[in-house]
Amino acid sequence: MANHPQPGRFLHIYCDESRQTADRYIVIGGLIATRKNEASFAQAMNLYRQSNKMFSELKWTKVSDQKLKEYLALADLFFSVNQAFHFKAIVIDTQEIDNRRYNKSDAELGFYKLMYQFLLHSFGSYLQPEDECIIFLDERTTKRYKLSTLCAVLNNGLCKKYGLSHQPIRNIQPVESEKSDLIQIADVLMGAIGYEMNGAHTRTGAKRSKILLAEHIARKAGLLNLQQQTPRSYRHFSIWHFHYREYLRK
Repeated sequence: MANHPQPGRFLHIYCDESRQTADRYIVIGGLIATRKNEASFAQAMNLYRQSNKMFSELKWTKVSDQKLKEYLALADLFFSVNQAFHFKAIVIDTQEIDNRRYNKSDAELGFYKLMYQFLLHSFGSYLQPEDECIIFLDERTTKRYKLSTLCAVLNNGLCKKYGLSHQPIRNIQPVESEKSDLIQIADVLMGAIGYEMNGAHTRTGAKRSKILLAEHIARKAGLLNLQQQTPRSYRHFSIWHFHYREYLRK
């Protein structure tokens, strides 16, 4: 009897980015999950919203002393499903960015190159030969460049780097963050990383609620703080400090 290949999984990746121009470090983050795990998560998320009366969009910028308990519960919910939903973040030092030299003075092109590196290296190793994937980007990231172009370039890169025989990314599409619980969770996790990376937690007048939430997230992830790069062996929650010079040599 012939051996038939195992049917592939259907994966979803949800990505967001923080581009506060006043800060030195920017963060791109995302969650990956199989589509079949999302139905049970949606139920858990609905229960969270009902029991905590958190019906509006969840965002790092909304974390306050009045809502600290609710955001701590959100972090607990994420880490309770962390075996099935893996979070990845890339931290970029804006002082290393030279758009004039490398991106034809086009910051948007530079951003898309970063998104490509993030998706290729942070999520590519998850893909098995028969898998298919859809990537959802927060709509703010999709100004001028066509997502179909990013999809084609990413598929080529994935096939080359991981030896895949078919193009695994079915498409990359924009989604409004207020309609996606997973992008909202990514926003909160990324916000905590950016908060500590930029030293906001040490500034005079730093919000107690944000300091405590960031510390709670680090503790749940098994980290001393959110400023450290995690080892490559960390799959469930990883932080990668990207440096341009390392990739310009490749």
